[in-house]
Amino acid sequence: MDQAVLYIDALEAECKRLQLQHTETASLKPRIAAWGLVKAGKSSLLNMLSGHVHQEYFATGAVRTTRENEHLELEHYVLVDTPGLGIDQSDSAQAMEGLDIADVVLFVHAPPGELDEEQVNLLLKLRDVHGDALEKRLVLVFSLLDLDQNDAMAQVRERIEGQVLRCLGFQPTCFEVSSRRYQRGVELGREGMQAKSGIPRLALHLDQMSNEMAASLAATRQQRLVQRREDLSTALDQAIEREQVLAQTLCAPYAHTAGAFIELMSSVQSSFSAKTAEIRTAREKLNRL
Repeated sequence: MDQAVLYIDALEAECKRLQLQHTETASLKPRIAAWGLVKAGKSSLLNMLSGHVHQEYFATGAVRTTRENEHLELEHYVLVDTPGLGIDQSDSAQAMEGLDIADVVLFVHAPPGELDEEQVNLLLKLRDVHGDALEKRLVLVFSLLDLDQNDAMAQVRERIEGQVLRCLGFQPTCFEVSSRRYQRGVELGREGMQAKSGIPRLALHLDQMSNEMAASLAATRQQRLVQRREDLSTALDQAIEREQVLAQTLCAPYAHTAGAFIELMSSVQSSFSAKTAEIRTAREKLNRL
């Protein structure tokens, strides 16, 4: 029952976030959120996309540094850096809030391995939030391309694309990037190195996506808010109904006993009232003597 209460509390918290998002004045530029596990290279990627090569805007470090959603508005879109998932519960809650407001999701994965069970579950959460629109909103990014050895990335990418296809039913647009290679290319003034980093191609793709969704962005956001409100309302009703059924189930074994006790107390009360009336009558007679 405690877990059910926690679940209802979480739904109520989600309702409050939804109310806040409904009333806030948001930028009409698409919000692009980098999303994924801890240390996948999300912050470094966003620094390169935003032109913060020499002085980072999104903090990076040897340990996880992003604890809250960070926003940066650019010419065509707003970048959102979310905390890495899979370590801290509060970080994951922040990342989920970032997902809620995202118009485009950069699902960032660091090699060499394939997607693990946790990442597959994250993809399913993406589908729950964006529904059928996810196919046009999801970009799969393989980071840390500079660590690729013996062209192992190609094999890993093929296996991951198969995982995503089985999980989501479609194949999203994919990019392989190296923030380190791009940064080095900028520092050395080598455009070829910058191009091979994959960052310019990804930036161009995001510009194109932003332009394509600009006209329908406000309507799409409103539609998502309405759908989320309906989903939350249904989830709350179902949770409350489950609690009521559970309470009735727990009380059922004691219903007969409780009924018998109430009947006994009623009988005692009636008998007590009758005896009290008899005593009062006798006393009145006594007083008239």
